[in-house]
Amino acid sequence: MSRIKTYFLVSCFLFLVSDSLFAQEGTINPAESKTSAAGGKIMIIPFEPKLYLSEIDMKINQLNNWKFEQIRENFRHQLDTQLKSKLQSVATVFSFYSDSAKTWKDLMYTYKSTNLSSDLVSKPTDASAVNKHESGIKNGEIRVEASTDKKFMNTKITNQELLTYLNSKYQSEYFVFINELDILAVPNSYDLSTDSYKREVTVHYSIVDKSGKTLNAGLLSSSFSSKENNPKKIVALCFPTIASSISAKLSGIINPKPAITNKK
Repeated sequence: MSRIKTYFLVSCFLFLVSDSLFAQEGTINPAESKTSAAGGKIMIIPFEPKLYLSEIDMKINQLNNWKFEQIRENFRHQLDTQLKSKLQSVATVFSFYSDSAKTWKDLMYTYKSTNLSSDLVSKPTDASAVNKHESGIKNGEIRVEASTDKKFMNTKITNQELLTYLNSKYQSEYFVFINELDILAVPNSYDLSTDSYKREVTVHYSIVDKSGKTLNAGLLSSSFSSKENNPKKIVALCFPTIASSISAKLSGIINPKPAITNKK
């Protein structure tokens, strides 16, 4: 517990952003007060810090001397910021970064009430379904089945009271779970003429409604050059595109366009 507090305090000092990190750990009793907070119809659930895979942190450290925890939290926070910016055009948005001191326990309750499984991108399973495979998170480690099919980390709701609680307290009807963030090299992308290769930012996400039904889930990626190691530029190059795609998918669900019929 003391190590967690130390990490949060140090990171908070380094970023000079009081709401970027959280202060304490705990669980929530769904029977607690249901007084509305800064409510919204869409809630963003940031990825757990351990669900971050990156091959560029050493390069970023060499450029600006950021530590691993700083780099990870920067990308975690910036992804949340971009999502909030894009999703606001769809409906009111609630972000756990908006008031971390008051919402930390709710975020921990959310993490403890969900699990992740490695599912086929082509067939994302229902968020309430039982994971039948030895994949997901176990003993604090990411476990993924060996398979030639493309897979992604998908959210599973293990505590059915969670969404009822969040809906009642925050008036959230849709939940955008960011399950994992990867920043990795693209295989076989080396370009001899530029002496560079492609890197790819990949976001694993799930969109769940208040009943626990998975409305959309999968992977979204955006690439950038291996010569770019400035985290601000990487965010600017990749995060808005990914956030816009998630926003468009949710917008299509909430406000579907009427089918066009041919008049005879």
